[in-house]
Amino acid sequence: MSLGSVTVNNLNLGQGSPTAIECLDLFTGVAGDSEINDQVHAINTSTNLDDLLGSDTSNLKTQIMAAINNGGQNWFGYVLPLSESADLLDSVDDAVGQVSVESVVCCDPVSAKSELEDMHAKAEAMISKYQRRTFFQAAFRELDASNDGESWSDYSAAAKAITENVAGDRVIVVPLLYPDFLGSLAGRLANQSVSVADSPMRTATGSLVGNYAERPVDINGRPLDKSVLLDLHDNGRFTVPTWYEDYEGTYTSDGYTLAPETSDYRVIENLRVADKAARRIYLLAVSRIANRLLNSTSKSIAFNKTYFMTPLREMSHGVEINGIPFPGEIEPPESGDIVISWVTKNTVEIYFTLRPYGSPKSITANITLDLTQYADAA
Repeated sequence: MSLGSVTVNNLNLGQGSPTAIECLDLFTGVAGDSEINDQVHAINTSTNLDDLLGSDTSNLKTQIMAAINNGGQNWFGYVLPLSESADLLDSVDDAVGQVSVESVVCCDPVSAKSELEDMHAKAEAMISKYQRRTFFQAAFRELDASNDGESWSDYSAAAKAITENVAGDRVIVVPLLYPDFLGSLAGRLANQSVSVADSPMRTATGSLVGNYAERPVDINGRPLDKSVLLDLHDNGRFTVPTWYEDYEGTYTSDGYTLAPETSDYRVIENLRVADKAARRIYLLAVSRIANRLLNSTSKSIAFNKTYFMTPLREMSHGVEINGIPFPGEIEPPESGDIVISWVTKNTVEIYFTLRPYGSPKSITANITLDLTQYADAA
């Protein structure tokens, strides 16, 4: 005979929702001497930037204010003000170790190719170190329109020299054709009225908020025009402002990364969608380490395909309002989009297929006339 015993255990099936860090940016730049420098601070639309970062004008404050203006309701982010002697990327590394963000917005303009390459290398290193997937938004300087300044041709040549031959799908470069365009783009990407699958080019998001109606001019008095924008965008891989004739407002081009020409991640929305899925898949995979729920039997493989498909199903969820379909971030997953392969008895490889929706970035409308004369019916 044995004594009776009852044991009740709470089993953890890992069904909780992870914290979303998409649309969350870390702004960084030199902010002058202050006791708060080289520390991470949370900011939102109610933060007094003069109190936090000082009353002096700075690139950091200018871009943050533009991001707030373009970021929509409930905008939130972090700021890392730097002292003059601070190392930018080491400081960013420490900051990302403290807070998880989707993007690092470097408000002080870059002046060399190596800076962009170092940003990309740092982004890759932080994935290895923290499993935190970030991309960098970097600025190129403003046009020098002083008496000894530049023409648009001079400016474009200097800008393209910075990005030439640089490969980095985790870096966006923004020319400051308008003084706060970097912050405006960052706010547009962080605006939660749209999704990570939407290009910043999307006109339905609305015009850029700020002083964009008056076009800047070069040393010769030539206003900024689309020939300059096309050269910077197509040949320099810059993300630039743009506009449409007889359509009020200023918008943006595609969010170009510095990825090689044939890369899947040449536009930022593809990278953001893949990163969002990767963050969620990583957490699901951690809970399967040495967990015999995942084993090589056909029943277990089928079960775990459904398990790992959870973030893809969530990202594909769309909605229809008044007959208007609003798609999810990716197409609904299909059978075969997840493949689980046992390499050895203790090593598993899992392959995922994501299908972003296409969206028109060039539209051609063709009009025909029907000049057939039909006889009136009797």
